[in-house]
Amino acid sequence: MRLLLMTALLYCTSALAQSKADNIRMSTTWLKSTQAEAGLGMELRPIVQRAARESRNGGNDSARALLLDVARQCDAYRAAPDRHVVSFRSQRQYELYLDAHSDGRPIDWLDMACGDAYKQLGYLAVENRDYPQALQWLDKAQATAPYEPEMLTERGAALNLSKNWKAALESYQQALDLIGSHPEAAYAEALALRGMGFALIELGDLDAARDAYESSLKLEPGNRNAERELTYIKQQQARLDKP
Repeated sequence: MRLLLMTALLYCTSALAQSKADNIRMSTTWLKSTQAEAGLGMELRPIVQRAARESRNGGNDSARALLLDVARQCDAYRAAPDRHVVSFRSQRQYELYLDAHSDGRPIDWLDMACGDAYKQLGYLAVENRDYPQALQWLDKAQATAPYEPEMLTERGAALNLSKNWKAALESYQQALDLIGSHPEAAYAEALALRGMGFALIELGDLDAARDAYESSLKLEPGNRNAERELTYIKQQQARLDKP
């Protein structure tokens, strides 16, 4: 049985799906990012954290209701006319964005609670196997918090579950590109490599998949999912090498 490790920060859920002839157990992991600096809408953080607890305890419906209320408030912040309203984790990210968007419009620092709320709604949609809805929430989360890697890695997971391997691979590559430029995102690198490896197996590129999983193990030695996938790759390559 092959395993695919999906992305999650503090608000993850699990999902099951079927891929080709194999059953795939979709599981989640806790990724620990640095605490984001406070911004506009920081009063929403306790609600987002409560939704995370609800989801972890099996209360997805109540978590979704809480998050939808937060999302409506975040939408109102983001709807401010003639302004950029964006979530950042650090002053460095804010300054980078400021340098890249010198169009004269003011930039409002939106609290990461908003990006996290949209992201969590994406997780819950994946849990319900509503992948188009998940992608909508995750794209919104990425537009809100453009320097966060998890929106892209979770997007890759949703695309893998949808069997859209090429698009999944592109999403994971985008995550790795972002991680390479932003030290705050480094915590998600191993996860992105594992997701990329999974997509590469499905695309038939076993050598590149092996490289991705081996690279992930350098970052997270002993990860059981990566080790299982490498065993799977070895078995597939041995089968292909038989005369």
